[in-house]
Amino acid sequence: MSATFARLLSTGALAFMLASPTSGLAEAVTLRFATFEPPTTPVSVMFQTWIDQVNAASEGALDIQFFPGGALGRDPRTQLELVQNGVTDIAFGFPFLTPNKFPDDMVTTLPLIIANAHEGTYAHWRLYERGLLRGWDDVVPLMLCTPSPVNVLSTEEVADLSSLTGLRGSATSPIAQEILTALGAVPVSGFNFSNAAEAMSRGQLDFDLIGFMPASVFRQIEVATSALMIPLGASPCAVFMNRDVYEGLPEAARAVLDEHRGMPLGLMWADVIDSVESTVRAQFVGQEGNSINELTDEQMARATEVTQPIVDAWIASNPNGTALVSALREDVEALRNGAEW
Repeated sequence: MSATFARLLSTGALAFMLASPTSGLAEAVTLRFATFEPPTTPVSVMFQTWIDQVNAASEGALDIQFFPGGALGRDPRTQLELVQNGVTDIAFGFPFLTPNKFPDDMVTTLPLIIANAHEGTYAHWRLYERGLLRGWDDVVPLMLCTPSPVNVLSTEEVADLSSLTGLRGSATSPIAQEILTALGAVPVSGFNFSNAAEAMSRGQLDFDLIGFMPASVFRQIEVATSALMIPLGASPCAVFMNRDVYEGLPEAARAVLDEHRGMPLGLMWADVIDSVESTVRAQFVGQEGNSINELTDEQMARATEVTQPIVDAWIASNPNGTALVSALREDVEALRNGAEW
């Protein structure tokens, strides 16, 4: 045994060196990522791809393990609680299910602003970067996003805006009720995206407000024969992470996570969502007897006019409403003009 080796062993320095992160023997930090989505959906596949990228980039510092299919909790309404209570470290969920905690994220649900998932996701994250979103004190967003906005999927022909007059549509929130009323439709409560298709098939509803991608999952696309492309708001979605867990990560591990959260994950999401939305839309219009109708510029102007009081009321109800709506419109427009992610 050399004198140097013996000295290191006697002082404990050798043990410290072998146990230090720089020795390459430090154990990876294991993080649990939960989603209620089935493991084979495009969204779950996308999350698994992102997890693999982060794990590889961390070079052993992180081991994010994926729990799809509701393995840690099936109810979409409790995903945030799973993170807050330590059942999981990370989860995909919906800020719109807890609007009292995330009142500002609800700005994305306003009508006729967001046209697709790319616009909604980019603008949603930019609102966070601007420091305009309340409620994120105990959780860290790894992604803020929206799906494609809802449109009208109907069992009746909806050729234009006037076609909505008197038709019964599912209204799952107060703002949806206000929008349908402003457009001349009859809002009906008691139904949601999971049971609206059955109600449409039984004649209890004439249409639902939903995107093509979720309509393919919840079967509205199987009973609807006509669509009116009028973007009436996009629900805010998020990937939540427990803040204490995030802040307790080793610096190097947290740096890797920071490099991959936000816009990089959001772009992956938006690419998947808009691609599937386009594919399902094409399948719908390809079915004999189905129709997809676009608003004329005149009809869009009319829709904007009759829904503007709803936007104004939302602004008045939020202490930072003017800044939120202005920033949302500004960032959507910036992306349309070629802003980089």
